[in-house]
Amino acid sequence: TGSKPLSYPLLVQPVLDKHCVRCHSGTKPKKGIVLTGEPQGRYTRSYYALAPRAAYTAWGKPGGDFRQVNSEPLSRPGFFGARGSALMAMLLKGHNKVALSPADLERLATWMDANALFYGTFDPADQARQLRGGTIAGPALE
Repeated sequence: TGSKPLSYPLLVQPVLDKHCVRCHSGTKPKKGIVLTGEPQGRYTRSYYALAPRAAYTAWGKPGGDFRQVNSEPLSRPGFFGARGSALMAMLLKGHNKVALSPADLERLATWMDANALFYGTFDPADQARQLRGGTIAGPALE
C-alpha cells in the first residue's frame, strides 16, 4: 500500500473515500469538516481539513531569520508525526464506529510521519498531475 513518490491523493484520499466522506461531505458535513478529494486551490478540501490535525513541523516562518527558517529545533520522540497527532489518537480511540484496517491506519501514519506532505515533487506539472489523482515518475537517479 502507499504511493511512490508520496502523493496525498493516492495514499490518504482512498482511505477517506472508503471510511469518512459518507459523513464528511455534502452541504452539511459533520462538524463542518469536509474530507472529499475535491481540489481547492493548491490542495484538496480534505487536506486543508486534516493537515492542521496532523502533528507536523512548520520549519520556521518564511522571510524570517535565516537560522530559524533553515533549522529545526530538537524534539522529543513521539511529539511529531502519527504518535504526536491528535488525528491518530482520535482514530485509535475510535471515531463513530469507523473500523480502519491495519493497512488503512498504516497509510495515514505514513502520511503523518512524512510531515503531512501533499506532494512528492517540486515540479509544478507533476504537482498538477498529483492534485488530479494521477501518478508521476519517481526522481531520476544521478
